[in-house]
Amino acid sequence: MFRIMETMTEKLFIVAAPGLEALTARELATLGLTGVTVAGGMELRGGLDSIYRANLHLRTASRILVRLGEFYAAAFSELRKKASRLPWERYLAPGQPVALRATCHKSRLYHSDAVIERVLGAIGDRLGQAAPLSAWDEESEGQPPQGVVIRLANNLCTISVDSSGALLHRRGYRLATAKAPLRETLAAAMVLASGWDGRAPLLDPFCGAGTILIEAALWARRIAPGKARRFTFMDWP
Repeated sequence: MFRIMETMTEKLFIVAAPGLEALTARELATLGLTGVTVAGGMELRGGLDSIYRANLHLRTASRILVRLGEFYAAAFSELRKKASRLPWERYLAPGQPVALRATCHKSRLYHSDAVIERVLGAIGDRLGQAAPLSAWDEESEGQPPQGVVIRLANNLCTISVDSSGALLHRRGYRLATAKAPLRETLAAAMVLASGWDGRAPLLDPFCGAGTILIEAALWARRIAPGKARRFTFMDWP
């Protein structure tokens, strides 16, 4: 049973593969969500209801991030101090494993492993218990640990928490995966970009695992792509 917190409004980032941003924006509009298109996705503000709808219904997005905080940091001590002020308790329980990923660009703090170490310490400072560090696995078959994305650019640190878990192309219906499969998000984008109306005959002459046809069928029947899977936000405190 989910309890939506009406007062919780966050800055969200919808991650999309390069070139799919316009299709993702069109999908968001059908869900009643509007935002700004940027390189790599969409930025918008919304509450938990928006996070639920985006994860469940978006067919072309890769994952949904929640911007936890943004601040300047030019020293490791400053990074840990400011990161410890963020509301980690909304998304993590004390001692819960986390997977951190950091990128650094044109910043005084350029060592990504050291950045991860300081943010991991900040989480422990805030929650009163150290958080075990887990590996970040983009292709995880099961439910991965809570992901945290850290980006440092020109000394501006942006920290986000992942609300999706396994990448959203993992719909949850496959029992096995063939070699070099077409991602479901790209297959859905091909269907949406084709202009198919959901009623005319649809032919895939190169059909292998049937990904394009399955995505077309899900769209035509208005079946939510995330209906058969779990998301990380379902386990938030």
